[in-house]
Amino acid sequence: MKQAQWKFGGIEARFGAGGTQGGQNGGLQGEDATVVTEVSYSDEVVAELIYMIEEEKLAGDVYEAFYDMYGLKIFDNIATSEDRHFDALIAQAETMGIDTDQFVFNEPGVFEDPELQALYDEMIATGALSVTDALEVGAAIETKDMVDIAAAIDEAEGTALADAYANLLAGSANHLQAFEALLA
Repeated sequence: MKQAQWKFGGIEARFGAGGTQGGQNGGLQGEDATVVTEVSYSDEVVAELIYMIEEEKLAGDVYEAFYDMYGLKIFDNIATSEDRHFDALIAQAETMGIDTDQFVFNEPGVFEDPELQALYDEMIATGALSVTDALEVGAAIETKDMVDIAAAIDEAEGTALADAYANLLAGSANHLQAFEALLA
């Protein structure tokens, strides 16, 4: 089982990326040989998607809080992008038949996953110390996000979900680069 490990301040979190993608069943129908492909996802891939949805929410919520604290446009711009990431994963979950109401209707800064809740609370406290600390938190979020997304891509390889994750990975790389440029 692959596992990403990330440490932020006093919190050490391990996030598993276990399991494998479910099978793909193709079949021929009719005389015109139309190929129909059905993809099923393992419980691990579904659990990872749910985690990734909350992780995208965490990033957006942190950046919105930092924008409110400091008024730096980078936080507003990246929060908007994180909202699009969140929406893309919600759309994937809904096509998979996953109820997403618990994520869509949670208030900013409220998370189902207790580790993400603790991480959010610590990141807000750290980022509130200074604008530099907030930018460093942003870089840490994007670094962690990229590790988690890469693991998720591996688990869902060859699916629309993996394609959605690949788009998020590119966005996170851009976000990290923007934070690092301001920190340099």
